Amino acid sequence: MVHIRNWFIVFTALWVTTAMAADSSWSKEQQQAFGQSVTDFARSAGLLGYIYGMPLFEFSVAELRQTRGIAKDNSAPHGQFGYFNGGRLSDHTTTWFAVPNPDVLYASAWLYLKGQPYVIHVPPMDDIWYSVQFENYFSVDEAYLSTRTIGQKGGDFLITDQEWQQPLPPGLTGHVRISTPRVWILTRIAATRDNEKERHLRYERRFQLLPLADYLKSPATAWDHPSPTQANLPTLPEADYAMRETLDFFRIVNHHLRQIDIPTTDQGLMAMFDAAGFGPRVVFDPAKLTPQVRAGLEQAVKEGYRYVDTMRAAPMSNDGSGWSVAPPGLGTFGQNYIMRALSVYGGLGANIPAEAIYPNAYSDSQGRLLTGDHDYTITFPAGKTPPGIAFWSITLMDVKTRFMVDNPIHRHHIGSTTQGLKANDDGSLTIYVSAKEPKDPVHRANWLPSLPGIGIQLVMRIYQPTEAALAGAYKPPAVLRVE
Repeated sequence: MVHIRNWFIVFTALWVTTAMAADSSWSKEQQQAFGQSVTDFARSAGLLGYIYGMPLFEFSVAELRQTRGIAKDNSAPHGQFGYFNGGRLSDHTTTWFAVPNPDVLYASAWLYLKGQPYVIHVPPMDDIWYSVQFENYFSVDEAYLSTRTIGQKGGDFLITDQEWQQPLPPGLTGHVRISTPRVWILTRIAATRDNEKERHLRYERRFQLLPLADYLKSPATAWDHPSPTQANLPTLPEADYAMRETLDFFRIVNHHLRQIDIPTTDQGLMAMFDAAGFGPRVVFDPAKLTPQVRAGLEQAVKEGYRYVDTMRAAPMSNDGSGWSVAPPGLGTFGQNYIMRALSVYGGLGANIPAEAIYPNAYSDSQGRLLTGDHDYTITFPAGKTPPGIAFWSITLMDVKTRFMVDNPIHRHHIGSTTQGLKANDDGSLTIYVSAKEPKDPVHRANWLPSLPGIGIQLVMRIYQPTEAALAGAYKPPAVLRVE
C-alpha cells in the first residue's frame, strides 16, 4: 500500500503546486508547461475513470429510472419486480431498451443490501426454462438461480452483501452473496410461442421478494402476501443518460466508489482517481477543481464517451463467416475494464457464456455490411443447428436503432421453437433473410423478414449451450449474400 499512498501524496502536492505556480518564480513558459502536464494527467486519469466507472454510471441511471417510474415499461419500487412490456413478449414496438429479446418474458428488481438481507422465492417451474441473474454494480454476474444451476424444484434463497456473517436461517434453500451494496435482479422465462405466453406469465408472477425479517415472521405463509416496498434507503444521486458527456459523470461515479469496497487489485487505479478528484477517498466537487484539472476531465469525458459509443458497434471477432463472438470473460470480466464498459453501454444483463452465448453478424462472409437491400441465406448442415440445451434463435435488428423491425408476418426471430420450419432434402436447414417475401413455399416457411434501406444486425442466441459450444467447437454457418 506504500506505493498507493505515495501516488496520492505526489499528486495532491501536484494540484497544490499548480495553484501556487502563478505566484512562484517560474517563467511563464514553465508555468504553462507544468499546467499542461497537470491537464494531461487529469485527462489520462479521467479516461481510465470513464472506462472503469461506466457500469457504476449506467446502473445508477437505470436504478433511478426504474424505481422512480421514469422507465416506460418495467418500473417498480425497490424490493419489487417490474415486468417488461407489461408482461408481453418484445417485438418491433419495444424501443425503450437496446437489442430486445423476443424469446423470453423479463422482470427485474433492485435491492439495497447493506444491513437489509432479502429472500427470493423461486417457484417450481415444471418444464419451463428460466433464469434469475444477479448483477452487482460493476455489471458482474455474481450468481444464477436457473434451470442450469438449480433445476426446476425452486426454493427460497437468502440474498445478502458480503458483510453478512450469520448462519443460514432454517428453511432457506441457499445463499446468494453480492459484493456491492446494490444489486439488480433479472428474471428470464422462455415463452417462445404466443400460445405459451399466458401460462408462462403466471409462472413469472410467482417469483417474489421479501425482507428476511418479514420472511422469518412466518416462513410457511410468507409468500401469501405481496412484497413490500423496501424502506430506509440511502438516496441515489440525480442522474440521467444525458450526463454521459458532462462532468456529472464523475459525480455519479465518485458517489458509488465511496460506497463500495474496492477490490485490492484496483487500488492503484483508485489512487490515480483520487488525485484527479473523483476517487473513493475524496468528494468530487467541480467548483474546487483547478482550471487545469477541470480541463483534463472535460476532455476525458468527451473522449471516453466517443470511444465507447464508437467501439460498441465494432465486431468483436470474425472468423470469415460474418459472425462475431464475444471474447471469453463476458459477464465476469475480471480486470478487462474495456470489455465491461462496452458490454454495459450496450445494455445491462449480459449473461455469462454458460447461461447463453450470443454470436452477432454485422457483415456477410465477404466482409460486406449487411443491409435490407440484399438477400441472405444461412444454412445449417443436417444435425448442426446451434447447440443449445434449452433453445436457440436468430433475431433481426436495425443496426442503427438496435430495435426489431416491423414486417407483414410479424416474425421478428426464427429458431428451434419456430413452428413450421422446412428442412431441405438432405436434412439441412436454410434461413432466408430478405425484405421481400419469398415465392417458394419452403423459403417462405423459413423466412426472416428484413426492411429495405437499413443496416442489419443478426443476433443469434444459444441458451444453455453445450460443453462443446462453450469450448469454442461450434462455428455458425456463413451468412451468404444472394447474388
